[in-house]
Amino acid sequence: MLQTTDPLQGRASSDAGEEHRSFRICDGKVLIFHRADSPNWYAQWRRNDGSQFQRGLRTADRAAAIEVARTEYMKYTFREEHGLSETTKGFGAVADVLLAELEAKRLARGEGDGKVKAYRQRIERYLKPYFGQRPIDQIRPTDIEKYRDWRLAYWITGPGSKQEFLEYRRAGKVIRAPLANRRKGNGDKALGEDVTLRQIFACAVKNGWLEQGRVPLVKSRRPSDKSRPHFTQAEVDALMVSAPAWIEAAPYKRSKPIRRLTTDFITLLFATGMRPSEAIKLTWGDVEFFRDEEGIKNLRLWVSDDTKTGKREVVALPGAEVVIMRMRAERTKAQVQPDQWLFTTTAGRRVTDFGRLMKAWLLFAKVRTNPRGEPRSVYSCRHTYITNALNRGLSTHLIAVNCGTSTDMIDKFYSKVSASLNASKLSGRAP
Repeated sequence: MLQTTDPLQGRASSDAGEEHRSFRICDGKVLIFHRADSPNWYAQWRRNDGSQFQRGLRTADRAAAIEVARTEYMKYTFREEHGLSETTKGFGAVADVLLAELEAKRLARGEGDGKVKAYRQRIERYLKPYFGQRPIDQIRPTDIEKYRDWRLAYWITGPGSKQEFLEYRRAGKVIRAPLANRRKGNGDKALGEDVTLRQIFACAVKNGWLEQGRVPLVKSRRPSDKSRPHFTQAEVDALMVSAPAWIEAAPYKRSKPIRRLTTDFITLLFATGMRPSEAIKLTWGDVEFFRDEEGIKNLRLWVSDDTKTGKREVVALPGAEVVIMRMRAERTKAQVQPDQWLFTTTAGRRVTDFGRLMKAWLLFAKVRTNPRGEPRSVYSCRHTYITNALNRGLSTHLIAVNCGTSTDMIDKFYSKVSASLNASKLSGRAP
């Protein structure tokens, strides 16, 4: 696409041959002309803001050029009248741009590829097959709702219902995972796809392919009163007691250090209530010991400013101090410099995802699910911290400050837990 105020590039219209003479169509609004450097015709018209728009018609035939120019001008006026972007891209093309941007950021930050893999899986399996190359600025909220219905039925009556196994590669091996359990999902997995959808639309806006005012609302169908699975204190104790045996049970000697690092990571989450995504970004410069007003030594961790809540301090429970001190003792001086990541392998490679390893540990300790059969995850450590803090009588304000959340969120998701933990007081049996 070219823009110019001199379509003949210095060549007077009278100097051009009759077959190359410029002329106008569409009530004089569209100028069709030849450029000195091309045998093909070009079209030019004035936008509503006064600027000139010019494009090649890719034909030297006069009649064909008129037809193409008229069609393109009609498309332009339609998009202007309906507030559509002048230049747009198909949904799939925008999704590919987003994946490329995420990969570039991952490489620049030295992060693992787990997050990008998750985005790619959602996009390639669900989003691109449904939306295809539909223009990104023509997707409406009703289309999002129809996608959700299609997605929830994907493994039950949709395309996935015909698949018995899902094949993927891990560590150079092809894994065939049965899909029976996936078909019983209640739609919670779609929450991740909502995030991905928002990112795709944001990418389109940033690159000028979609007007901000035309971004469809992607509102997650999150249950408003669903309790979050946590661990009881007895289960936490059982998990920690099982740690040495789980580490020793590693199938390979080289697997033991990463299992030890997993137990360290989980212990830190139990002791701080941090989000896993926050703990992953800790560096040794974020670790700080200080003494409180009573002279007691405490551990303080600084959450990175590029996280959900921005930079904030987190005061840890005593159990985290032992873990930090042992981790420091096991590393070289170069590995504990302020700019070095806290969670790295013995070779110094950063680890960004402990989900799979924690699942294996929970299965080993027989605490994978709660009594209601709900699976626990890395995030359950945060829920356990908040639940225990409520049980100790901490105010929701203090908990919210340390965990980087709001008192409203704590009341919303933990009010039932708090009530059950204080049943004796609420029932009048305790003073």
